[in-house]
Amino acid sequence: MGAAYAALVSLTHTIDQILNPPPHHQFINFDRDRINCLRKKADFLIDYFLENNSNTGGDHKEIEDLETRIRFAAEGAEYIIEDNVMNQILAAGSEVDRSVETSTSNNLLSEGVRTTIQEFHTIEEELVKIKKYVQAKISITTEATSSSRALLPIGENTMVGFDDHLIQIMGALSTDESNIRVISIVGMGGIGKTTLATHVYNKPFIVQHFHVCAWFTVSQEYTEKEILLGLLRQINNTNRDEQETGDGDDDYDDDDQLGNKLHKTLFGRKYLIVMDDMWDIKAWEMIKRFLPDNNNGSRILVTTRLLRLATDIGSCSPYQLNLLDEEQSWDLLSQKIYAEKCCPVELEEIGRSIAKKCRGLPLALAVIGGVLAKSKTENWKYVEEDVTSAVRNQDFDIQVSRLIRLWVAEGFIRKCGHKSLEEIGEEYLKNLIDRNLILVDKLELTGEVKTCHIHDLLSDLCRIEAQKDNFILIGELYNHLDMLPNTETRPTRLSINGGKWKGMKRTPYRPPTRSFLSFSSRDSTDYTARRFPLLRVLDVVEKYPKDEILQLINSRYVSCTGSISMSSSILSRLWSLQTLVVDREVILPSEIWQMPQLRHVEGDSIILPDPPPPDDVHKIILLENLQTLSTVEDFKCTEAVIKRIPNLKKLGIVCGTIGSNCLRNLGLLHKLKVLTMLCSPCGGEIVFPNSLKELRLYGCKIPWEEMSIIGSLPNLEVLVFFGNAATGQKWIPNEREFTRLKYLWINQCELEIWEADNTHFPCLEILRLGYLNLKEIPSEFTEILPLQKICVDYNRNNDLILASANEISEQRENLGYDGIQVLNTTFGVLKILVKRGINLAVGGDGHIGDPYVVITNGNQKVETHVVANDVNPEWDDDLTIWHPNQSHPISLTVFVRNKLRNVDEKIGEAEFDIGPLVEAANMYPNGLPNGTIITRILPSSSNCLAKESFIIWINGIVLLDMRLTLKNIDRGEIELRIGWVF
Repeated sequence: MGAAYAALVSLTHTIDQILNPPPHHQFINFDRDRINCLRKKADFLIDYFLENNSNTGGDHKEIEDLETRIRFAAEGAEYIIEDNVMNQILAAGSEVDRSVETSTSNNLLSEGVRTTIQEFHTIEEELVKIKKYVQAKISITTEATSSSRALLPIGENTMVGFDDHLIQIMGALSTDESNIRVISIVGMGGIGKTTLATHVYNKPFIVQHFHVCAWFTVSQEYTEKEILLGLLRQINNTNRDEQETGDGDDDYDDDDQLGNKLHKTLFGRKYLIVMDDMWDIKAWEMIKRFLPDNNNGSRILVTTRLLRLATDIGSCSPYQLNLLDEEQSWDLLSQKIYAEKCCPVELEEIGRSIAKKCRGLPLALAVIGGVLAKSKTENWKYVEEDVTSAVRNQDFDIQVSRLIRLWVAEGFIRKCGHKSLEEIGEEYLKNLIDRNLILVDKLELTGEVKTCHIHDLLSDLCRIEAQKDNFILIGELYNHLDMLPNTETRPTRLSINGGKWKGMKRTPYRPPTRSFLSFSSRDSTDYTARRFPLLRVLDVVEKYPKDEILQLINSRYVSCTGSISMSSSILSRLWSLQTLVVDREVILPSEIWQMPQLRHVEGDSIILPDPPPPDDVHKIILLENLQTLSTVEDFKCTEAVIKRIPNLKKLGIVCGTIGSNCLRNLGLLHKLKVLTMLCSPCGGEIVFPNSLKELRLYGCKIPWEEMSIIGSLPNLEVLVFFGNAATGQKWIPNEREFTRLKYLWINQCELEIWEADNTHFPCLEILRLGYLNLKEIPSEFTEILPLQKICVDYNRNNDLILASANEISEQRENLGYDGIQVLNTTFGVLKILVKRGINLAVGGDGHIGDPYVVITNGNQKVETHVVANDVNPEWDDDLTIWHPNQSHPISLTVFVRNKLRNVDEKIGEAEFDIGPLVEAANMYPNGLPNGTIITRILPSSSNCLAKESFIIWINGIVLLDMRLTLKNIDRGEIELRIGWVF
């Protein structure tokens, strides 16, 4: 159903776009009445069929066939529409007469839309017939069926890691509270909810504690009668005398009669009902009215994947199950293999490696444990390789903002009311998180989800389903994508993890590929536009030629590296462009102000022209969809600019002087949540909008005594002062300011004296102090109870600040509260240029292989691209590790990729310490003459240097060129340059 729904919703977005094109595309010609008719047909199918699919029996073959037909019809109509628009735009910008091509394209559009309308109409008629048939069939079969799944659980499944939950749940079930209570267990699929509930249910103490126990597995498809019958039969099985003398449950025609019998059976008894695998609150609402509150300690135990459901029906906070840690994973795996026996010592290392790669999911550990238990020990290495291959490319966290932007560009999100598509997308994501289908990795400082990922087991399932429906093809170019047949069922989305186009056909794919995503640096994307002329999403991690972007006329989402300079002719072609993200300079023409479909524009440096004066003030085009604009050089904060971007939520600007840029107009951005601003120090009025949640200031030199302009912001939660953003030696905040501030970072400012208490920062959770003259943190911070962490970056008064922070923590503990976590951190970014390998070893099978380098520090991992068949590879890859942990060395490992076995083999490793580099940078915060040699490092037994190296100051960065000798291998060196950037 998902692919059909996505195709229909995407079609409606495309239709809306041509019905309301940007001003410079008003020339697009089409039959408006017929397009409107197509729009209505698509809306009908979304509302009547897809959104009510559960009521029509979505597992029936007829329904599945209709879904396939809907998808092909919707995608086909969208291809024809966009192909026609592309031809019209090319004709409008061409000096060559293309009237013949345009006429042919218009005829194809008219015929294609007419055919799609007819197909949709036929599908509607068949849908109505099938729905009537299915409903009649359900009404007949429901009378004769009941749940056969609700047998009393017996036996003991292996359970590891949930002993505390077991004790707590048993306690909750047996408390002295007499009123009926609902206890809920929540967690992702396969994590062990049912196993835990089974252990609780079968405990002799629980069996003796309750007069009546019953278990029913609800799942996603159920009827009220099934649930009631299942519970009654369970109860009757434990009360055989009643069963022999009582009426037959199947004789009841009315659900209320069954419910009343259940109520009568349970009345006056102390009962435990387990509702396993509940998916929605309707199942609970169906039966709760038949469960009497006997005021005797009766309990309901529910297992579910849905956090919201568990919270809504539970009498207390849900018991949320988390993934197992590495030790628990090994315990469970070894128990599954050897039961009560011990694992042989020689197999423990590989066993622990396999357990670690199951990522803490009990179901995966149980399945693989069953495989290993039946396998010969010499085959364990092949199981490990299979698991490694399965998870190698899935260890990927994705930024939520990027994920939702891709959803929007793909057309997956349907407009609803006055909410933006991004807001609806955030609701979708929250729903997936609440269902434990998506796992949260990192949170923003404001508490919102920053990055997320999907567990490997579920990722595999999604991958299989998506590729089965030809929704997307995931793999490497080594797998010869061009050998796939050019058929109607060919995938329309490509997600590439490696490889090159070299030697592959350059002919366009049929049907048209709509999305191209590449997650491996230096993958060749030559001829992408020629291959994919109707491409809508381009998301690559490398430079992309400007003339290629020029040809992507239907592109909605473009993300690449390198600088982009767009002329008027280029931008005027991109009629659907919503998101543009590059990591270098972006030069935009004035036509940018004529693109109301724009949603996000991000670049390291954006050159934004002034909006052209309107011919008619009543015809000013507002970029009402624009939500992100960052970072704009020499931003002109005029009223004319601000009024054109009324719904902006994130803004990054670099401006000259505060006074000359009318920064008081920032206060007109009433929906702005995140502002990053770098300004030259100068006087002038500045007004921030009350909507701000995050504010980062650089070089503004706002006096501490004027901080009320920031402290009075009612929603501010994150505040960063950097590089003389504030001036003066003393800061005494006013009371009733910074009332919601959670995170405060002050770095490279003049602050020496700070007088504040808990009334000034009542909600502060994290305090970070960088390069300052401050000698102590106000002792009154002891009374700020939400304060959890104090981070101290490099500071000339480092020891004094740390002592002050530790004293505050001790005082908190003496008062009986939790202490504060005090961290001595280093702020900075490690830039790594991996240049080349020298005389590398070959793989174990004697083949040279395809080498690449992986560099890790703590939880961070970056890697180079793969160079084919070379023992002296040249990578020249720029890699970045953010805020590296100096307590861990930087580890470098060289692998060769073996395509025949689909495994990667290690051919050497090395380590290097960044301490001397960071120390050198901290010694000279104000810089040195260009080319100054700061220190020399000699090769020794404590490092992997092949020859002496020098730390040098070049262009504001401390650099170190190194040649490292690889360890645990007979030969090989790696040449790289590292730099430390504040």
